Amino acid sequence: MEKTIELIDEQHAALVQVIQFLDSHKHSNTPVREAVDKILNHSEDLTRKSDQEIKQAREVLKRYEYDDES
Repeated sequence: MEKTIELIDEQHAALVQVIQFLDSHKHSNTPVREAVDKILNHSEDLTRKSDQEIKQAREVLKRYEYDDES
């Protein structure tokens, strides 16, 4: 689970770098730039739902870890 979260964080950071690269090379109005921007900045509902799923998964994992200790 932690590696999945780490992967998502690294993918996010890579997309930020793509945006910065495109902007610095005067590709601000391209379809690729728009697609990356949409995922990074305009997917609040999807981000919220993903965060909820991660929170639920962590709660389930905690229950199993607790059960294993008894």
